[in-house]
Amino acid sequence: MTHVNTIPRAERPQPSRPAPQRIARMLSSRGLALFSETIVVSLAVAVLAIPAVTALPAMAAGAAHFRRHVDGESDSLPELGRDFVRALRTGWLWGAGTAVGFGAITLTLTTAALDGMPGAGLFRAASGIIGVTAAVVLLRAAGRWIPSARWSPLIREAAEESARDIAGSLLLLLALALSALIVWMFAPLVVLVPGMLVLATRAVAARSR
Repeated sequence: MTHVNTIPRAERPQPSRPAPQRIARMLSSRGLALFSETIVVSLAVAVLAIPAVTALPAMAAGAAHFRRHVDGESDSLPELGRDFVRALRTGWLWGAGTAVGFGAITLTLTTAALDGMPGAGLFRAASGIIGVTAAVVLLRAAGRWIPSARWSPLIREAAEESARDIAGSLLLLLALALSALIVWMFAPLVVLVPGMLVLATRAVAARSR
C-alpha cells in the first residue's frame, strides 16, 4: 500500500534560503542604503560648499556624517549641519586659503595669457601637480576630521600619511580623476561629485586604520 503524504503544502517546512543568497540580499540592501546616503550627503555638501570658502568644512562634515552612518550612530541632516558649523568655526582660515589657492591654480591652468610666456607649459604642469597633491592631502584631512580636531595638526598628519600610504593616495587620485571625467561627460552631475569624494575619503581613512 502506497503511503500518501497528507501534510498540506502550506504547513510543510519550507527549505531555508541558501546562505549565499541571504548574504547577497543583505549586501544588496546595505549597498542601496549607502548609495542613497551618498546622494543625500552629496547634495547637502554641494549646497554648503556654494560660497567656495566653505568647501573644506563642508567636506569634513560630510565625512563625519558618513562615519556615523556606517557606525550606526545618529546621522540626521541637522547633525551634519552642526558638524559643518563646528568645522567652519575652527577651520574657516584653512577654508579661505584653500579656495584662494585652488582658484589661483585653476586660473593658471586655464588662462590664455600664459601661452606666449617662456616655460608656460612647465609652470602649468607644476601648478597641476601642486593642486592635485594639495587636493589629496585636504581630502585625507577632511576624512579624518572629528569635532574636537584642530585643523593645522590634522592637515600636517594628513600630509605625512599621504606620503606614507601611497596606495591610499592613488585611490584618492583615482576618485578625483573619475569625478573630473563624470563632470566633463555631463556637467550637471557635478552635484554628485562631493558625495563620491566624501565616500572615497572615508574608505581610505577606514582602510588605513
